[in-house]
Amino acid sequence: MNFDILQFIRANKVLFIWGLFFALVYLARMYGLFGLVFITFILCFTFNNVIAWLCSRTRIPRVLWTITVYVVFLAVILTILSFVLPKLVFETTAFVRKLPEMMGKVSQFLDKTAVQSPDMAAPVSRIKKYLSVESIVGLDLEGLFNVVMTWFNQITSYVSYFLLGTLFSFLILLDFPKLRRQTQALRHSRLRDFHAVMADSVAQFALTVGTAFQAQMLIALANTLLTAVGLWVLGIHPIVLLCSVVFCCGLIPVLGVFISSVPILLVAFNIDGLPLVFWGLCMVVLVHLFEAYILNPRIISVVFKISPLLILIIVYLGHVFFGLWGMLLGVPVSVFIYRHVIVGSGAVEVAEDPDAKAEC
Repeated sequence: MNFDILQFIRANKVLFIWGLFFALVYLARMYGLFGLVFITFILCFTFNNVIAWLCSRTRIPRVLWTITVYVVFLAVILTILSFVLPKLVFETTAFVRKLPEMMGKVSQFLDKTAVQSPDMAAPVSRIKKYLSVESIVGLDLEGLFNVVMTWFNQITSYVSYFLLGTLFSFLILLDFPKLRRQTQALRHSRLRDFHAVMADSVAQFALTVGTAFQAQMLIALANTLLTAVGLWVLGIHPIVLLCSVVFCCGLIPVLGVFISSVPILLVAFNIDGLPLVFWGLCMVVLVHLFEAYILNPRIISVVFKISPLLILIIVYLGHVFFGLWGMLLGVPVSVFIYRHVIVGSGAVEVAEDPDAKAEC
């Protein structure tokens, strides 16, 4: 019996189409294009909602609103970069150089505690074992400094990467109604099988991931602003570096809270010892109480509706198997798989389709 590959593909059409889709995703990740695609997608998702909202309330053409939104966005981003970036480079370099001194001060405090309270000697020794620079970041001081310098030397390429994603998203949204109609026309083309199998699933996946990441960005931004005020009031510096850590870690659900609090408390201890650590801890707790009881019920819970413990497990497993991208996208992807693939219900309830207003 001869093997007919075309007949095999037709018989397993769904599996073949999804296999091809994931192969393309893997190639994008392998060649470093996944980040660019993700930045472009998030900007398109966010600004399309903004542009559609503006179009629904005015008679100004969509093209003019698209240009206006992107001009304002670029002006804000470039202004922030021109003021924040040089200060961030200076503060990060100074922090890395002072890190051994900070860790040494903590170690001396622990030694003093062990001498005053012999019962605490065993726990103190275990804590000291995990408080070295090598244990925390996996590198010695020289290696850490080299990594930081390499990262800053590549900052121009990172900025270019972001601006390229901004350009792509602008071109997509500038002609979005036409692109949307052309995409819908694929159902009558030779790619109709791909469209029939993947269109709804990809649209739901994009909606789930986009809404979740957008919500997490709002949480991270709110936490950063509140933390900046708290650091300024308490006199804990460097503010720009610590707030940058808070914002980046804020994109990681639940676990980011603990990661971003460590450098704040370490700096507070080296400035004024335990009293400032206490007030810094109070500030961190207040900020995240605000997040837990005000922001999360209004933003995150609408999207995720899963327990913090499950989020922690997903984030950890995402880090183990996929690194940083697993930590950032693990939760929304897991929500999509469970609610759309396993259960078959909608992950995000949207009152109205934003694309319906996109063609104003």
